[in-house]
Amino acid sequence: MSDSAMKPISLPVLDVAREETEKGPTPEENQLYTMSKSAGWKVLMKYKDGVVKDLENVNKEAISSGASFEEIGKNALVINMAQDIITRFLNKVQDAADVCESNDK
Repeated sequence: MSDSAMKPISLPVLDVAREETEKGPTPEENQLYTMSKSAGWKVLMKYKDGVVKDLENVNKEAISSGASFEEIGKNALVINMAQDIITRFLNKVQDAADVCESNDK
């Protein structure tokens, strides 16, 4: 193993077509906006909070069971990537809601 630090993994963030959002929300954005106002969305957000807490506890459990620094480091990377993916999915809905709400003004 080398002494150099691990390079963070960055997933590309694709920008939605700007021209379409400037003209108004797309049909997909309208559907996501509708979903963001539903009771089911609120249930999903609470569930997400539980999942994120579970992810945060993975390394606590690994440390308490005597895991190696390498394993703890790998866990941290995977946890961070999983949390990022969850956040990106949920931000997609919030971004659509923001576009729809700003278009209503």
